[in-house]
Amino acid sequence: MFRSQLVSIFFILSFALSPVFGDFDQMQLVLTWPPTYCHEKSCARIPTNFRIHGLWPDNQHELLNNCKKSFTTITNSSKSNALDDRWPDLKYSKMKTIQTQDFWKYQYNKHGTCCTELYSQEAYFDLAMKLKDKFDLLQMLKSQGVIPGKTYTVNKIEEAIREVTQVYPNLNCIGNPLKTMELKEIGICFNREATEVVACHRRKTCNPLNKNEISFPL
Repeated sequence: MFRSQLVSIFFILSFALSPVFGDFDQMQLVLTWPPTYCHEKSCARIPTNFRIHGLWPDNQHELLNNCKKSFTTITNSSKSNALDDRWPDLKYSKMKTIQTQDFWKYQYNKHGTCCTELYSQEAYFDLAMKLKDKFDLLQMLKSQGVIPGKTYTVNKIEEAIREVTQVYPNLNCIGNPLKTMELKEIGICFNREATEVVACHRRKTCNPLNKNEISFPL
């Protein structure tokens, strides 16, 4: 009897202390460098500036994914055009991206639905575009002497971002670590309200084994 009561109490406490599904305390804006992305994928277009991959709500306990499926097709043409400028599906033309909206639907259903307690679908996409415009990564890197077409140490790229944001970014690369890896994505984390840059819960970086350098390709 006593043992069963202890088990019940433990179960209740475990449930109470576990992270709430969909509860988030941070937003990560993940930006893709198109030339690198298109080395892996067949692209219909290759912009020469960073583009949005996604805006991912998260908490300190776990990654938040697929909270529900509730994407509503965006019918406002000015909004869909603005989204395509910042958040294109590089595998397809602008016309097809806006017609199908598959990339936006996938990202919203997987990530955006995990922050609906604070951001409606429209607010979610508006926030992603606002943050993208506010943090122009290409200009940020150029201002610190990091330009496309050259190789740099991981530390150089991280410090270039930190110089502006005051916080280290997340980095994602592709390629063989024994050779020259390519910079694919940069993630910047914000507090829940997206009013300030914060340290990401799960720091991610590139780990090349060849002189610790990575390529920032054209």
